[in-house]
Amino acid sequence: EVMPRTYDKIDYVELIEEKIHKARLVLMDFKFNDAKQLYLEIMKIYNNLESNKKAKVYDDIKDLYYERKSAEKFVK
Repeated sequence: EVMPRTYDKIDYVELIEEKIHKARLVLMDFKFNDAKQLYLEIMKIYNNLESNKKAKVYDDIKDLYYERKSAEKFVK
């Protein structure tokens, strides 16, 4: 059995996907500030990705953005 190496690079695409999932959960609880904070964290990671990795998460991030904006409008 191979032990995982602690110096393996972080999978930023996976990290973004996890944060998108968390953001959607907090949106369902109407915690808009938490969702916005997660979105900003996601964008900070996204902006430092290589193009091929950006392409993997672009649609999910865009969807999250519109979900967040329409949820905020719905409640106002």
